[in-house]
Amino acid sequence: MKNAPAYIKIYNRLKNEIQKGTYPVGGFLPKEYELEEIYQVSRTTIRNAVKILAKEGMVEVRQGRGTRVLDHKAIQNYNKVTSVTEALRKKGYEVTTGDMLIDVIEADKQTANELEIPEGTRVARIQRLQLADGEPVTLMENYIEYKRVPKIEEFQNEFVALYQFLEEKYGLQIDGTRDRISAKAATFMEAQVLKTEPKDALLVVHRITYYQDKPVSIDHVRIIGRKYEIEISGKGRSK
Repeated sequence: MKNAPAYIKIYNRLKNEIQKGTYPVGGFLPKEYELEEIYQVSRTTIRNAVKILAKEGMVEVRQGRGTRVLDHKAIQNYNKVTSVTEALRKKGYEVTTGDMLIDVIEADKQTANELEIPEGTRVARIQRLQLADGEPVTLMENYIEYKRVPKIEEFQNEFVALYQFLEEKYGLQIDGTRDRISAKAATFMEAQVLKTEPKDALLVVHRITYYQDKPVSIDHVRIIGRKYEIEISGKGRSK
């Protein structure tokens, strides 16, 4: 990146500021002359950087009004069964797997309880780093009773969307989920893997998936908070 053209460096700096919320969704970037002063570069460099942001759908250039920041976060609708990968794809990101490890372990007490299997049962553990447009966005761990996905370790690095893979390869359907959602500060190791800063906000989702009320998998997901939103609708009053 040190030898990258000036406009690429400014593009990356502007993108980072947008993702941090310095320039919030719905607002406008500073005027071109203001950006020239802030970043100490030419008007042409600013315009070329903004063109890339516009092409990626992060901003919209409005003649006579300025450059408006668009909603660039992936939104996962929790009123239907979907996954982080599917939500990112719908937002227009190219989703790939950075690294993956599949191994087989014995279920501890909590895992066994959540999957409704005896403690010590063999369980496939799938650990993945997911990328959106080449940038780390989420760490995932998935646990499935091994007899339901025999030899899944042979497919390491051969799929991106787990739910789709389970349906197509093993005929495992998912028609329900139960989610526990929280937030936490990224640890040093999480920050290193996700290429963010320690103590940056992570969205944590602990999910159990079901088919006909029987558990299929346990999903533990950590997502960079500034890149993701969850949409939940409610109906009726609970007191």
